[in-house]
Order: sequence, then C-alpha cells, then structure tokens
Amino acid sequence: MLMDQSLIAGLGNLLSDEILWRARVAPGRPARGLDDTEARQVFTAMRRVLATATRAGRVPPRPTWLTGHRDDGEPVCHRCGERLRSQRVAGRRTLWCTHCQH
Repeated sequence: MLMDQSLIAGLGNLLSDEILWRARVAPGRPARGLDDTEARQVFTAMRRVLATATRAGRVPPRPTWLTGHRDDGEPVCHRCGERLRSQRVAGRRTLWCTHCQH
C-alpha cells in the first residue's frame, strides 16, 4: 500500500523500506492483514521518517537507517546483523530484514 502511487503519491522504495523496517513489518504483508498495533506502528514510523526526510530535503543515507545500508555489497541489518533480502514486491525493488520484519 505504501508504494501505491494512487493512495500516497511520492512515497517510493527508499521511504517505504525505511518505514516498514522501523515498524518491523515485512513489505509483502497486505495492509488489510495488519492488526491495530501494527497499523499504528506503520503510521508512527511513517510520520517520523517523513519528518526527518523532509527536514533533510532527501532520504538521508544515515548509518542508523536501513537506507544507509541499501547499496552495501552484502547489506546487513544493523539492528540484528542478519543479511538483508532484496526482492521485487508490486513490481518495485524492496529491501528488508527477514529476522526483524514479520
């Protein structure tokens, strides 16, 4: 849902990946399958990520952000140390941690 431009225009791969990583939600999960707590986590993460990115004027490649590791040769989650998985979801490349995101 986050990358559906008809619902939320301008939210691309990097921001969507960061939001879902912070909310600990896997990118393949349908929005309708989230419980109330998970939906609140996504909403809270979205507000924080967008506020930070807006202040920076871009998606900041911070080492504490998932997006800061996106282009590493063998990217790993800096939260748990597991290798990050890359795959196409809804026709777009996404990156996530199979250990941290369910």
